[in-house]
Amino acid sequence: MHQLAQADRNIRLYPIIKSLAKRVFLPLTAIYFMETANITLLEIGFMSAFFSIVQFIAEIPTGYFADVVGRVTSLRTGAYLAALATTIYVFFHHKTGIYIGVLLEALAYSFMGGAGEALIHDSLVIKNQTDKYTSILTKSMSISLIANAILVSVVPMTYQIDKRLPFFIGTLIYLLLAFTTYFFKDLGTKNKFDPKIPQLSAIPGKRYIVLFAFSFGIISALYTSPADTVNIALKSLGANPAHIGWIYGIASIVGFGLGHLIHKIQNLSLGKYLVVDVVIMSLVFITLTLQSIPLIALAMIIGISFWRYRRITYQNYALNVYGNSYKATLVSSLNSMEQLSSIWLPIVITSLVSYLGLQYGFAAILLLTLLIAPVFYYSTLKFFKIL
Repeated sequence: MHQLAQADRNIRLYPIIKSLAKRVFLPLTAIYFMETANITLLEIGFMSAFFSIVQFIAEIPTGYFADVVGRVTSLRTGAYLAALATTIYVFFHHKTGIYIGVLLEALAYSFMGGAGEALIHDSLVIKNQTDKYTSILTKSMSISLIANAILVSVVPMTYQIDKRLPFFIGTLIYLLLAFTTYFFKDLGTKNKFDPKIPQLSAIPGKRYIVLFAFSFGIISALYTSPADTVNIALKSLGANPAHIGWIYGIASIVGFGLGHLIHKIQNLSLGKYLVVDVVIMSLVFITLTLQSIPLIALAMIIGISFWRYRRITYQNYALNVYGNSYKATLVSSLNSMEQLSSIWLPIVITSLVSYLGLQYGFAAILLLTLLIAPVFYYSTLKFFKIL
């Protein structure tokens, strides 16, 4: 197939990849582990940290794998590993089995992280339309959220039939994802293996890289690290576990609508965008201190909807300022900053909530957010050469 036609196919089918790569069982994961393997809340925190440690170690090497071996091969490898992980969740109801599944799932998303975005950027280079990177990825995300809204709302409801069923369905979806990758093709010349480490002097924002990596990682991780604790908090406040999936489903529908408006937010100056980012992330912690299920659900819907798109903006800045042939490695480097903070944040969050209770525990997390926000704002502007 001609490269231009294949580039069009990659872009056209990419929403399918985004749809099938979602964790349709996510709202039930912590609850399932606690009920089937007798895992405690604090152990959930350690398990989340373990997931993040694996991703942090694997993120950049798997991004490099995608750049050298192929973006499509990386996506396919991730899909098969994810299918194996959920199969283990179905059949092995003990801590060792769960940890093996978590290990494989973390590796799976490391292989998929960055590869898809790099493939789309390569396709846009062929079409001479790299300026459409943000709009294409935003459109793909919004389309995928419709499918995700249905799946994440319906699949968790099967938990009442059999607790293993949501994860079995997850396995089937990941296998379908692997099959879909055979319709994609890498474009351009693959990079040759080069063991040399890039020189720090080649990075324009090197003076602020540590502050940026530290603060960007924490703010990004605060979107995802509390997820299991929030789901457990909802259950403890009286929410039906089978209905928690509705929140994620509604968030996907709202996210679809947001996809048609997100460009207006992304057209803000980076400084204003950073403020919006922190405020939206903080809403869940504010509402959890109020212990109102409707307000928590509303904050989750807003946060999840925005989170679906926030990475695209930072990726676009990074590719414009630091873009080179190692695109998947670059995107994976951004992801690894989040994974590093995700190693210790789940333990901190579950410890605070366990010892201080829901209200004061999440109030302490909110205080942490307010302390790191100014550092995040300043270092990000400096790193992306805005100040």
